[in-house]
Amino acid sequence: MLHLEFKNIGKNTVITEFKLEKEYEGYPDIIHGGILAAILDDAMANTVIINNILIYTVELNVRYLKRCFVMENLQAKGWIEDVNHKIIETKGEIRSSSGELKVTAYGKYFIKNSF
Repeated sequence: MLHLEFKNIGKNTVITEFKLEKEYEGYPDIIHGGILAAILDDAMANTVIINNILIYTVELNVRYLKRCFVMENLQAKGWIEDVNHKIIETKGEIRSSSGELKVTAYGKYFIKNSF
């Protein structure tokens, strides 16, 4: 389990800082892309969940720009782009501690109801 803690930084935006160990690698010393996609899905979903709204992921698009390495200090950020009736559109990104953009994502979430 990743046990990421997301912090609400306002304007429907959340962030988390993390460092992943070898158990999450795909190729040697490189974090598996599926793990990074799951982290971004979690970050983007949490932008809505912090408002006590139950959602389901209906679309997730991920673009891998740079490799993320085992034990590298990383930050994931998610934010709401648009709300259209029962669909919430979000964006997310993973950056290195120096600010280098590594992974970007776009997600759509269906609003089920509130908690």
